[in-house]
Amino acid sequence: MQYGKKIISIILAVQTLSFLILMYLGHYQYISVLDMTVSKKERDTAQLINTIFEQIKDEYGRYGREIVSDPKIAEAFAKKDRNELLKLTMPIYKELKGYNEFLAVMHFHTVDNHSFLRLHKPEIFGDDLGGIRPIIVETNLLKTERFGLEVGKHGVSYRVVFPVFHKGEYVGAFEFGLDVKYLISKLAVSNEYIPLFLIAKKAAEPIYMYSQGVDEYLAKFSDEYHIIKYKSSTKDEEKVLDVIDERIIDEDNYFIKQNKKEYLVFKSFVLNDYNGKPVGYFVFKNEMDYYKNTIMFIRWFSIITSVLIIIAIALLVNVLIRKYTKKLNEQKEILDFQAHHDALTGLPNRILFADRLGQAIAKAERQKSEFALFFIDLDRFKQINDSLGHTFGDKVLKVIAKRLLGVVRREDSLSRLGGDEFTLLAEDLKHEIDISALAKKIIAVLAEPIVIEDNTLYITSSIGISIFPKDNVDADNLLKYADAAMYRAKEEGRNNFQYYSSEMTELALKRVVMEANLRRALENEEFFVCYQPQVESKTGKIVGMEALVRWRHPSEGMIYPDSFIQLAQDTGMIVAIDRLVMKMAMKQVSQWYAKGLNPGILALNLAMKQLAKEDFIDMLNAMFEECKFQPQWLELEVTEGEIMKNPQNAIEVLRKISDMGIELAVDDFGTGYSSLSYLKRLPIDKLKIDKSFVDGLPENEEDVSIARAIIALAHSLKLSVIAEGVENAEQKEFLAQNGCDFIQGYYYSKPIPSDEMEEILEKGNSFLK
Repeated sequence: MQYGKKIISIILAVQTLSFLILMYLGHYQYISVLDMTVSKKERDTAQLINTIFEQIKDEYGRYGREIVSDPKIAEAFAKKDRNELLKLTMPIYKELKGYNEFLAVMHFHTVDNHSFLRLHKPEIFGDDLGGIRPIIVETNLLKTERFGLEVGKHGVSYRVVFPVFHKGEYVGAFEFGLDVKYLISKLAVSNEYIPLFLIAKKAAEPIYMYSQGVDEYLAKFSDEYHIIKYKSSTKDEEKVLDVIDERIIDEDNYFIKQNKKEYLVFKSFVLNDYNGKPVGYFVFKNEMDYYKNTIMFIRWFSIITSVLIIIAIALLVNVLIRKYTKKLNEQKEILDFQAHHDALTGLPNRILFADRLGQAIAKAERQKSEFALFFIDLDRFKQINDSLGHTFGDKVLKVIAKRLLGVVRREDSLSRLGGDEFTLLAEDLKHEIDISALAKKIIAVLAEPIVIEDNTLYITSSIGISIFPKDNVDADNLLKYADAAMYRAKEEGRNNFQYYSSEMTELALKRVVMEANLRRALENEEFFVCYQPQVESKTGKIVGMEALVRWRHPSEGMIYPDSFIQLAQDTGMIVAIDRLVMKMAMKQVSQWYAKGLNPGILALNLAMKQLAKEDFIDMLNAMFEECKFQPQWLELEVTEGEIMKNPQNAIEVLRKISDMGIELAVDDFGTGYSSLSYLKRLPIDKLKIDKSFVDGLPENEEDVSIARAIIALAHSLKLSVIAEGVENAEQKEFLAQNGCDFIQGYYYSKPIPSDEMEEILEKGNSFLK
């Protein structure tokens, strides 16, 4: 109702304002119509003159090209044979002059801008035109056709100028010129009276300076302007002259009365010369009878129209209010839906879910009942987005949402929180067995194959369940507990459901504390590097060492990577830790080389998140420079599992690193299900046998077979092999006898601080075992 009142007020204000404006403008319609008429006359005049100029260019362009392409004419001009040139061109001039009486110019000019032959006055030649004829000067300079209006010795003409060549050599210019009176004749056809052309006195100076018949061409109008005479004196021209006075110079238009008739006199369309300078303008005279009738018609039409508009608006006000109100309600509903629903799936979003969860708690408290909160997360959905793209991933999410809607009951509330996370409020489930049955149905229906664009996908899900009021009565805690249970389901191998327990809260709390401690450790530089030698299996010589991070916690003491690396990867802090370890290790190895020691190759573990950073290569180069470290001293180890998450991208990034002279090794080889087709394309130098395959050597037959297969595969690909986790002589001997190139493990040394490593390097750089 409030909106309706505002609309009525606005419409009535517009009505009143419209009426007043129309009545007010009635007094000035006379001038408005005149202004529109003058503006239209200016547009029409400009269009007509431009059309005439284009016609002159086309028509006389053809004539001119025929003349200058005539070999006899070009030869006579080249030889400066004026008589022969006159003989050849005079018939053409007479023919064209007979066709158009306004043809004022047909001239030949020399390359040094002197007149050579004027067809209308052959006896006059040799005068220098350089100072008064810029169009001739420019034609001689550029040797191309030029067009434009120019004031010459004998009047104002539109010029068409052509370069003349004889046997490929430029010999001068040839021009046509049509007097501006030609324009007047064309404009007179569409006007009641012949228009006059006023030329500025300054623009007319060349005519007064050189022409003897200037009085036949010009008549004085004022101290600043002259009139170009159209045809000596015609009756129509005299009529226009009779009613024009000097006011036209200062005003755009004015009215006069003559012989009981009113006339409108106005100027229209300024003509500019070849260089863009104004030459003059046209003046028109029109009788006023037509305008008066038009003005009366418009005045009455405006009054009648105003009344009709007011009546129409009054009748339509009610309709407009209804339509506006209806549209406003529709838009409100749309905006409300968009604010509370997911744009991709149409499911309730996090805002609406929170509202429904609150309602479910209030209802359960009133009725002393229970309900279950499901937290559903798709397993490894990120890999779909990374490999097939987010657009494809969106299509998968739509299918998942549709399947979930098909399996839940009508009274259940399904929501999408974002990404691949969904929640389900299941009320009125009497027994825990019913909750488990529903969870199993969801897992089963989501595990069915999904076919999209010829791609068949198999997606599993992990579900966490919290129960009101058993687990908690607070909305945030119920959601948090269901989330914790979902993570337990993932830890249990995914594709299952788990109920919340208090232990999960403790684990989640530990995770939060650990994350905070990690951030503080980075700020306080609590990390340090240990080094584990890498030894040549046949000689016992140290050929390098792997840098391994350790965390010296101020209260917990030494913390090993197994306790924090996975969390660092999940939170993205692995990038900062990697770069810190890289910097400390590079500085240390560089110092050892500076002391004359030979630490060999520095091996560093590198997460794919680090490699995915756009600035990684630039960062690496900057670190080399800062630490005075050589690229050939470095080996980067990337785990097989990380590479196979996005093998194509890994190949591209690793190739750039290899091109820098850095060695590359695949860590934990044999655990990541790598494809041999990708393996042979990777720009790697070394395979690292995982400790899990070394532990059983040489007794375990499966480990023996796997170790031999990896060594054989590496050598067939011309790669070296290193085994990690070697702890006893039997393992070392087996690996050495079967061709493993390098050994790393407790058999030679555990990871040790830099000072202990330096002592080993100083003693001879080898292990004699």
